[in-house]
Amino acid sequence: MELTRLIQSRSARRLALIVSLLGIGLAVLAGQTARLTVFKGDELLESAEGRLVRHSWSPTVRGQIVDRQGRVLAHDRPSFDIAVDYRVITGEWIERQAAARARRERGSDWSKLSRELRTQLIEEAKPPYRAAVDRMWNVVARETGLSRAEIDGRRIEVREQVSNMADSVRRTRAARELRKFAQNHGITELELETRLAELDRPDLKTTAELLREVLAEEITIDAKRRIEKAADIALSEEVEPTVIVPEVSDDVGFLLRRLAEQDDPSDDSIPYLPGVAVIDSGQRDYPLTELEVEVDLSRFPGPLKSNEKRTQQVKGVATHILGGVRRGIFREDRETRAENLENNTALAQRSIVETTTGSVDRGQYFLNDMVGHRGLERNLESSLRGMRGLKIERIDSGEVTEAEREFGQDIRLTLDIMLQARIQAMLNPDLGLARVQTWHHNDELLNPDDPESPPAMPVGTALDAAVVVLEVDTGEILSLVTTPTGVDLPADETERSLYVATRSPAYNKAVSMPLPPGSIVKALVLCGAHRAGHVELGECISCTGHFYPHEPEMLRCWIYKQFGSTHDAQFGGPIDGAQALKGSCNIYFYTLGQRFGPSGIVDFFRTIGVGEPLDLKLDNMLDGWLGFQNNPDAVTEDEAILMGIGQGPVAWTPVHAADAFATLGRGGVRIKPKLIDDGAVPETIDLGWDPEIVNEALRGLSMVVNDHDGTANHVTLDSGETFEMFDVPGVTVWGKTGTATAPHIKFKGEIVRRGDHSWFVLLCGKDRPQYAIAVVAQYGGSGGRVSGPIANQVIHALVDEGYL
Repeated sequence: MELTRLIQSRSARRLALIVSLLGIGLAVLAGQTARLTVFKGDELLESAEGRLVRHSWSPTVRGQIVDRQGRVLAHDRPSFDIAVDYRVITGEWIERQAAARARRERGSDWSKLSRELRTQLIEEAKPPYRAAVDRMWNVVARETGLSRAEIDGRRIEVREQVSNMADSVRRTRAARELRKFAQNHGITELELETRLAELDRPDLKTTAELLREVLAEEITIDAKRRIEKAADIALSEEVEPTVIVPEVSDDVGFLLRRLAEQDDPSDDSIPYLPGVAVIDSGQRDYPLTELEVEVDLSRFPGPLKSNEKRTQQVKGVATHILGGVRRGIFREDRETRAENLENNTALAQRSIVETTTGSVDRGQYFLNDMVGHRGLERNLESSLRGMRGLKIERIDSGEVTEAEREFGQDIRLTLDIMLQARIQAMLNPDLGLARVQTWHHNDELLNPDDPESPPAMPVGTALDAAVVVLEVDTGEILSLVTTPTGVDLPADETERSLYVATRSPAYNKAVSMPLPPGSIVKALVLCGAHRAGHVELGECISCTGHFYPHEPEMLRCWIYKQFGSTHDAQFGGPIDGAQALKGSCNIYFYTLGQRFGPSGIVDFFRTIGVGEPLDLKLDNMLDGWLGFQNNPDAVTEDEAILMGIGQGPVAWTPVHAADAFATLGRGGVRIKPKLIDDGAVPETIDLGWDPEIVNEALRGLSMVVNDHDGTANHVTLDSGETFEMFDVPGVTVWGKTGTATAPHIKFKGEIVRRGDHSWFVLLCGKDRPQYAIAVVAQYGGSGGRVSGPIANQVIHALVDEGYL
């Protein structure tokens, strides 16, 4: 009896303990349930709902870029790549789908089955999936016009490429993890390398195999698993669609995309085309970057003239302006996109849509998207980029919400592509206009200290140039040419390196090349000096040949330096502003520079745009600089004197020069240059120049060109014959020559370029200034003899295109 009571008592206590433990377990479970329900309910609901929503995207389409006449300069050419999921290519998809079906059909019994029976059931489930994949390959072959053998060959090639790449990456990862393991165990890199050097195992081929061998004693089973796990991370190429047939037509792309969305007619759980993805691979076309232009040589100067009309195949037209795009997205692209959305409210409103799973950017970048990476394509990316169409489907309810695709914004330029091509054509060195000629008198030596030195720019050397044409009334840029364009680089590596070093084909010289203004700025200095009260209308200043009375070798006038004479002697006494421009007298403008003083001359150059950003959306634009190392406060009295003739610590670009002359043509009203035609009325800035001083400046520029003894009236050949520099009937020209001090260029330690850049800037029109033209020829020397004839041909081109 006592024994029975003891057993019963113990049983009761054991039961109580079991009940107590069960209660604790249930309480914990209840608490966990409460925590999931109360604290994570929203998160879990959002996750669950997210799995019930399917997003389908359509590709973006970039906007067009057109010129001022509506000619298409850049547009998307639709095309598609046919890709197949790599897991379908390897057969992994069939294996997984068959295993999933076999498990579903056996339900809860699956875990009770033997391995052999499971394998058998999976094999029995494979035929419909094999048939679907086989059908997919046949359909892709048929619709793309390839044979099944060709498709199979591409499939095998892709599999080998991805497999080899994956093996290489995993071996590299394993080696890195093994080295990290060694470091964590106090094995130095030196000791590790010593072990590897002493290892005699020629059968081990990879670094990872060798490292495993020399670390065999230190590696535990757990460490081995961790290393293998870290190394065995799937590559994106192993889980994403891989292109099998690139660039198919629209019809084929749309057909295969439609078929890929369908199910197998006999089994709606199997896709009709397993793994097929139709990827947008549209190309960006630039249809007018290569054009044929007829050049009339009967209008060319002197010895270059003939009755021939020569057709030029012009390549790379406006490529420095348009830029280009690339496929493939980098982190910087996504970061820039995020910044643009944050800073541009209008862009954000167009781009962001709200869905049940949160905010979505319809302009977001996907892996193989097209993105601008040079020129306008890059700098106007947020405008040109289109918005994807988005289709949102709720799987549970069948509800569908759609946002229509929006094309990117079309960009209209002020540029005239045919004028651009004509100007580029005439700058082909083969025609002679942009090649050193005997009558250029480019006598600079490579080594000025050696009389036997060869010339820096021998006769026949190609001259690189920049040309800007700007409409005076609007500030619109009609042409922005730079040569060479870099489309035909030399094949030989050494020649190519020399070509790049001396000619800078990637450089847009019209907006990026820093140049001292030289004498072309003198007309503007005259107007600015009068506005500042430093010179009177018609004030005469004596040209004594050198600025400082007792320093005849310093700050000389060019006429004194070359001929030992003065402009007083040429004009019969002290000269006024117009005469100073006609003769390009340095002494007159040294004097104005001195009167301006450092702060005054800096302020003047700022009024005409030097140092101010020009918002043209082009690459590497130079704002211009003032003062040594672009420090305006550092300008000295002596430097202010030099800046009066456009020398010293001041630099601008050809587009600045055209802008400044257009300001003169408007009577002192500045309109910032414009390349993007956004329809906005241009902002005007009145510089307050007296109309009389403007007239004095224009009179001087007219005499430069039209008076027989003007510095840009005619060119004298070695034979004594002459030709007029400007000869377009009915067009009035106001112009100024100039030279810009240029740094010498070295290649492999040797000086290969030396001399001055050649300037010519003018206004032209039918009785009034209508267009400003700026021309610079690198290392050309004389502004009148080299750049002047080029400027004349630009006026002819304006006539040919109907502007004059």
